[in-house]
Amino acid sequence: MQLAKYCFLSSLLAINCAFAEVQPQDFSHWPVNGELKQLDVEQQQFVSLWLEEETPQKRGTIILLPDWGISPSAPNSIDSLRQALPKLGWETGAILPPKPMSGLIQQAETENDEQLQQYKQSLQALIQAAKQNQAEQFGFQVIIAQGVMGAWLVELLAEDELEQPDGIVLISAYYPNQTLNKKLAEQTATLAIPVLDIYAEHYNHWQQQAREQRLIASNKNQKLNYRQTHLPATADTAPNSAKLNKTVYGWFNALGWY
Repeated sequence: MQLAKYCFLSSLLAINCAFAEVQPQDFSHWPVNGELKQLDVEQQQFVSLWLEEETPQKRGTIILLPDWGISPSAPNSIDSLRQALPKLGWETGAILPPKPMSGLIQQAETENDEQLQQYKQSLQALIQAAKQNQAEQFGFQVIIAQGVMGAWLVELLAEDELEQPDGIVLISAYYPNQTLNKKLAEQTATLAIPVLDIYAEHYNHWQQQAREQRLIASNKNQKLNYRQTHLPATADTAPNSAKLNKTVYGWFNALGWY
């Protein structure tokens, strides 16, 4: 059974590679702990991995997006949350988004609008497909996104291209582009929904600059439901995962969801 599941992942990898620059180990090291669901988006197939809530009362559903090129099972990814949150009453679904063509974001200042719009539409359709694969539409809806995926998520929400969830969690969100990071800060500050903005040590220099801009913009706009917090230790240590899980749970609790 395990071998069959891994073969299933390998076959879907060949399809994903046409759009996403994902190395085979990103899938082969993905622990098959949960239910694999195939997402059909714009005549392409993507893999998602789901876990049901482990409590009598379901709190809601959380969709998780790891950063580009990071396996959902990597120590510095969102996998600790994916596996910990079901124990707290959440259904979780992790998807590996497509990676846009090389240089797309870095060249954004050249007004490469057509390719940017095409990627945004594809990502929006993928997130919508994941939402439709929930076991049931019940409880709070949350999206957790890491790295560049966090930046894309904010842009989609700010432009009303996605249905607004009840809250989002950003983990080391950034664009590898100074102009876009300024725009990201302004968009984050104007979102109506609660935002938990977590930044990890030693992630990269872009996220450090980007998080400072978001904090300033949110303070200037008096965004009262914005919280920024520091995640100590390096991103590949066990204490980091434990702290991350505790931080997210504490934020949910502060919102009155427990």
